[in-house]
Amino acid sequence: MPTHNPPPTTPTHVRVYGGDHSPWVQSILLGLHEKGLPHTVVTVPPLALFLDSGILMPAAKFDDEPWLLDSAQILARLGFSPVEERDRSALRRAFGSGALERTASAWDFWHRWSYLRDGNPSLARRLWNHTWRAFAVFYFFTVITLARRSNSERTSEQLGADYSYWEARLSAGTDFLSGDAPETVDLQLFGQIQMFASIPGRSLSVLCEDAELPRLRGWIERMQSRFSGYGHLYSGPYFEPRLPDPEPCPVAERPFYWLGCTLMWLALPLTLGATFFLADRIGKKGLRGV
Repeated sequence: MPTHNPPPTTPTHVRVYGGDHSPWVQSILLGLHEKGLPHTVVTVPPLALFLDSGILMPAAKFDDEPWLLDSAQILARLGFSPVEERDRSALRRAFGSGALERTASAWDFWHRWSYLRDGNPSLARRLWNHTWRAFAVFYFFTVITLARRSNSERTSEQLGADYSYWEARLSAGTDFLSGDAPETVDLQLFGQIQMFASIPGRSLSVLCEDAELPRLRGWIERMQSRFSGYGHLYSGPYFEPRLPDPEPCPVAERPFYWLGCTLMWLALPLTLGATFFLADRIGKKGLRGV
């Protein structure tokens, strides 16, 4: 007779590694908020996780279970449904376009990462994390900047055409992409909206202004209403109902982030070498951080 695996138990606590500028980290945090599960967010990976996957984010640890790296797997562990292949392709297109915009202004990129809060309860550990989080910022700045040099940025018209896929998906009249409640595809797309809003660029402008996307903006507003108490809502100032930006890192803690940034640039040969080494290692292991 066939055997059936028992459904996973509800975790008592989830530990999440990643910065909430990442859309895939956002999707996990949105899922945890939707389920009402207690969790902690840290912005520097624990040593064992770093040795296994570098600074790849997101990662989530459910109680004493092994770390999970893929956002779809993590959301499945939370009980959300899988995403269809056509939706995954559309998510990847939107992510690629939005990610390339992020380093158009180096100052905006580095400065906005300074606002990230760290969830460690220990002040000493938070200050340590703020300092060494700068390596992840250096890593992503370098990777995105190199990608921008080899890929042409999409025009507003092209972005609007990409988003028309989601406009059509919402033509069935349901409140959310998967029906009456958010599922993985809703969480991942709304996570991308948070990425666009965390460092505003052309993608956000198209979503706010394109006359051909009324249903998509309506969906954003419904998601925003549903997650009005969510602490990482960068889209709050741009869509209805208007909500404040996420609470930033305390001013007294930010100098440690800038100290880390200074160290990264002073040690440029080392940090650049480490960046290329980790990028190559992640590629060879087949990890994507999505």
